[in-house]
Amino acid sequence: MGRIRVLATALLAVVTLFVAPSSAAAPRPSLNIPRQVNGHRTNVGLLILGHSTSDQGDYPQKLAQALNANAADGRHYQVFELITGGDGGFLWSQAKFPPADLQFHRVAASNALQWCTDTSGNRWSARRVRVDRALSGSTDPTGGACANTAPANIQCSYYDSTGLRTTSGFRACWQKMDVTLALIQDTTNRSWPIDDWTGDGSVTNVDFWPASRINDAAEPCGNGRSGVVNGNIDWNCDGLLAGNDAAHVVYAGWLERFSLALLNNYGTDSVDHVFVTQKPLEFGASCPNYPPSEMANCRLHNTRTATPSRPFDHFYNPLVYWEWRSVQALVSKATLDPRIHLGELDFRRMHLRSDDCYDIGINTWSIPASVTGRPVTISADDSEFQNGQEVDAENVGCMRADHIHHNTNGGWLMADVWYEGLTPYLS
Repeated sequence: MGRIRVLATALLAVVTLFVAPSSAAAPRPSLNIPRQVNGHRTNVGLLILGHSTSDQGDYPQKLAQALNANAADGRHYQVFELITGGDGGFLWSQAKFPPADLQFHRVAASNALQWCTDTSGNRWSARRVRVDRALSGSTDPTGGACANTAPANIQCSYYDSTGLRTTSGFRACWQKMDVTLALIQDTTNRSWPIDDWTGDGSVTNVDFWPASRINDAAEPCGNGRSGVVNGNIDWNCDGLLAGNDAAHVVYAGWLERFSLALLNNYGTDSVDHVFVTQKPLEFGASCPNYPPSEMANCRLHNTRTATPSRPFDHFYNPLVYWEWRSVQALVSKATLDPRIHLGELDFRRMHLRSDDCYDIGINTWSIPASVTGRPVTISADDSEFQNGQEVDAENVGCMRADHIHHNTNGGWLMADVWYEGLTPYLS
């Protein structure tokens, strides 16, 4: 039996507003989530979707801890993680790609750990199969071709008329929730990167994927076309280059498609609302994305002069930064389902807060100081660089020593951005 969706019959008039990227968001309307259901605290499931940067630092549990510590809220928040390392974006949007699918070859842009081929020649997205199995309770549709697609056997707590109780199993726990919210922090796909390809300081409808940047095996279309027009990827395979082939527009389409599936495809086990944010900054494979004239200076803690196309004073990965445009394109869509929302207060909030942590540190918070474990301050990552060497890089600042993933402090930073963005909706 599926869970009872307490919001299913409520008409929630939530309007998604366009927000100028340099300003704070307008006041957000409450979603009117009840604080009690059938005489007990409302159980709210937080479905966490992302890749490894959403996992290390453990922001989901820190966010739930902060929400549960708010006595005025009164609901009970439980985390459900469906985090998969590697490429997101495209591979969240669809599970099965038959050989005749228009985008069949595009799956091959990602490394082989992200997808598999079954005995019938169908290609499957491992991360999306895991989501489908978790929310539908289905068996493995790949026949074992994709490894490790079963959801984790989690432990959870929930309230009923007798008080606080516990159980185990992803689906059993999910069906104890009264309201479910999906949090997508996964706007990075290195195989299909978003960038200011024209170098004009903005990402617009003429910033197509250069074919030179894409794995050759992933270029062809399923309709026999080459998938390349004038040296750029013809994503929709119509033989033309137009605005709907622009990288950030296509990416917004992936996010919308995935969000709509989460909202509609799983019956009473579908989520009630979806929230999307970009990920924090990272340095992984950053240097090749800078001009040759800057290569000699490209180091983790070196500074640079910001440029329109790379608008920061460190060598952050610009492919991560520019994906705020895909989030903006999604939530600014006039016909967007009103159950899909911007998770952070501003399209670049997550990146800018992680930028602060890297070079100046953090001393202001949305999560109250009374929440156990929340730091008072976080020293800047740059402060770990002493006398030409990194000292305790694993723990100083918000980033681990790899400068891609986040440590415990970084988990609190991400949780704080989510807390700041979600609490108006939860009022």
